[in-house]
Amino acid sequence: MLPLSRRTFLAQAAGLPLLSSMPHLVYADLKIGDHTLTTVSDGNLVLPGSFIFEPMPKEELAPILTEFDLSADRLTPECNLALCRDGTNTVLFDVGSGPDFMPTAGVILDGLEAIDLTPDDITHVVFTHAHPDHIWGLLDDFDEPLFLNATYMMGRAEWDYWWNPNTVDDIGEARMAFAVGAKRRMEVIEDEVILFDDGQEILPGIAAMSTPAIRPVTWRLKCDTAAVRH
Repeated sequence: MLPLSRRTFLAQAAGLPLLSSMPHLVYADLKIGDHTLTTVSDGNLVLPGSFIFEPMPKEELAPILTEFDLSADRLTPECNLALCRDGTNTVLFDVGSGPDFMPTAGVILDGLEAIDLTPDDITHVVFTHAHPDHIWGLLDDFDEPLFLNATYMMGRAEWDYWWNPNTVDDIGEARMAFAVGAKRRMEVIEDEVILFDDGQEILPGIAAMSTPAIRPVTWRLKCDTAAVRH
């Protein structure tokens, strides 16, 4: 099995055809064996520059900002979701921000429409973790589940963390809304969610891998010739 690194994936995806019907609404396809991996847009976030730049040495940061035309005060990172199709399953990894997080994000419906899909076409939703830009899109404007035909899946350790009633107090005041919002959405799928463990093959060709130093859980798509990690 030959590993396809994140760097290689990004390099290949950069050369693929892109579709853009509005700013930030783009997608890229990558064929991996019998699977097609698609990057779907959920818009973008708007963050203070200090979110990333605060601990960096100012004298080393300045030329980087200039080279890449970045603002020291404002960041607008893309919110992209991964979609995996194998001809049978249409698996969406995370569901984006929904209507309640940031006005520049939560456009997953437009992102899916750009590739001729609707929420009803999603057979599985796999949550990598439960931050707002990954799980708040579970519900629509009327607080109803958006992906009615999907099987919901989440790592057991991730579920237990956000489900714990102490998390809202322990997470810190700045992120208290994260815990409340995650729990509210998890309560909607409590009776139907499938929990998985580290190393488990959760769907054909898709295995979970715990990476707590980076994010609570990641996933790995395996086929005959490559492995893609997200």
